[in-house]
Amino acid sequence: MARKNSIYNGLYIFLTICIVLIILWVCFTFKLWNGAFNYDYIAECKQQINEKFCGLEIIDLSIPLDLKNLILSQVTKGEGKRVTLPGWKSGRTIPTNTVIKNIPQVYDWYTHLETYISNIIGEKVYITSDQLPTTCAVLIYEENNDFINWHYDVNYFNGRFFTLLIPVTVSNSCTKFTYIDKDGNTIAIKDEMGKAILFEGNKVFHMATPFCNKGEKRIILSVQFSTNPTISFYNKMLMYIKDSAYIGFKF
Repeated sequence: MARKNSIYNGLYIFLTICIVLIILWVCFTFKLWNGAFNYDYIAECKQQINEKFCGLEIIDLSIPLDLKNLILSQVTKGEGKRVTLPGWKSGRTIPTNTVIKNIPQVYDWYTHLETYISNIIGEKVYITSDQLPTTCAVLIYEENNDFINWHYDVNYFNGRFFTLLIPVTVSNSCTKFTYIDKDGNTIAIKDEMGKAILFEGNKVFHMATPFCNKGEKRIILSVQFSTNPTISFYNKMLMYIKDSAYIGFKF
């Protein structure tokens, strides 16, 4: 009888966890698509909203050569995890905790960008938590058709949320940061040394087009900032689900 009760209790706990995860996933999906019609944000921002930064800007910034070499050494060693979600995403990512552990100089450089990025945004921004895998991550496109499909980023923070993409390599790998402009045109931005892409991902519809030149990797340092990087408990749960899919974390 005790064993039977134990089985029932275990099944009950398992079903409860499944239901909670399903509810969280539905909430996450709703949150993801809730802003899925923001194509005119950049134009509306510039015309109607008193904000210095409107959606996306290409800025002057490059990673110091010694830090690039440190990142490349981690890529060559095979650090990071490859995650493939058919029809949605494929690629390798070196998350924040690995960057801090193996190449702390890169993370330290990121933390000193707050003032520079704040001046561009027109508001004070802060680095996001070092506990988040996407705070300071290396994105690696290296296999044919590595990509990220069209999407908006979900803003889990209590303030505005910005992503900065800084090229570590520049190559003929086809894959490019691509977004939809105010007129519905598809704009592809070629990686360029000395230039970085700063964007507010929950307001700009974007993707990374498929990789097509195996043997020549596209490597990007992706870092995050927020005007208020605190996160509610509810949003932490949603973020964990997203990170489980994108970075390969397990519950």
